[in-house]
Amino acid sequence: MDFFNGFYQPPKRTGFAGLLFAAIVGAVLGGSLVAFVVLRYVAPSASQELPQPMQPPAALQEVPFEARDLPEHQNTAIVRATERVLPTVVGITNKALVQDIFDGRSILRERATGTGVIIDAQGHIVTNNHVIEGATELRVTLGDGVEYPARLIGSDAATDLAVIKIEKSNLPVAHFGDSNDLAVGEGAIAIGNPLGLTFSQTVTVGVISAKQRTVTINEHNFTFIQTDAAINNGNSGGPLVNLKGEVIGINTAKIKIPGVEGMGFAIPANTVKNITRDLIVHGRIIRPWIGVYWGGDVDEALSKQLQLPVTYGVLIQGAAEGSPAAQAGIRRGDVIIAMGGKKIANFNDLRRTIFEYEVGAEVELTIIRDGQELKLSVTLAVLPE
Repeated sequence: MDFFNGFYQPPKRTGFAGLLFAAIVGAVLGGSLVAFVVLRYVAPSASQELPQPMQPPAALQEVPFEARDLPEHQNTAIVRATERVLPTVVGITNKALVQDIFDGRSILRERATGTGVIIDAQGHIVTNNHVIEGATELRVTLGDGVEYPARLIGSDAATDLAVIKIEKSNLPVAHFGDSNDLAVGEGAIAIGNPLGLTFSQTVTVGVISAKQRTVTINEHNFTFIQTDAAINNGNSGGPLVNLKGEVIGINTAKIKIPGVEGMGFAIPANTVKNITRDLIVHGRIIRPWIGVYWGGDVDEALSKQLQLPVTYGVLIQGAAEGSPAAQAGIRRGDVIIAMGGKKIANFNDLRRTIFEYEVGAEVELTIIRDGQELKLSVTLAVLPE
């Protein structure tokens, strides 16, 4: 199954420079999965202190909105919602250095465009990580066509989210709704810049097709909002909006298979709110960590081979030195089958459950060791960078 991250790539030039350009773009398309692989196979050797916050973000607060009078035939929920959000939708241009085919010099060239949403009046903008990844320079184009340089505040490949900032104040701000409070079948509006800035702030309309759709990409699970509102090249990072004019998700991908249409996906707003707060305050995501090396997911075949009393769980290859897992006594050959009373069937379950807790939480692990069930207490630490 092919998944397409919807950002627009300008037409490629021929020759060496064009091939280099394609290679850079290809790297970004896979980038959102890299963090999962790192977390899965590499356990850093030591925990870290929480970084000191910069300044509390003013992002994602309720903002006043003055609705204008509309003719009766235009006074619809879709028009009202669109008018509320549209001023907060921006275009993002990703420029990268490439080698000139003729003289070998490095030149700055547009490599992709995407969409972003203004989240506070001080100029913070949320978008997808794959929109900004690999950029030498970022430019933001507001709805009035004025362009501003932008700097990266922080990004998170694991959720495919990033925050950038422009130096402009008194900006219109999007209001984020509660993505847990959605109903399948309710209206949804996608806004973005398909095919680049030529068609900026394009609006498409559909419904919420599923609220918590688990999508597996290369053995890793993502939880998205599914919609049939059209998501095209350049829509990445743009808002998915409900009929109250609230941002309920950030558009990120669609299924790209011949004959299949109307299967787009957005990162839920509640995830966006949590991630952007951490990125603005800390410049990175503060995640809990136990520090185990993954040895495989237990299935019937592995259970039989190891003579285990269960056919599910996560086989532990070892614990990183000084990690919470090591301090709790977890060792090579243990099988984690539950965390905090919740069944752990595979690595994705373990990762997802760990991330449900705060750093410093003390959690009970249920493991199988030498055929016997044991319970250990582990205190979660900060996932090292």
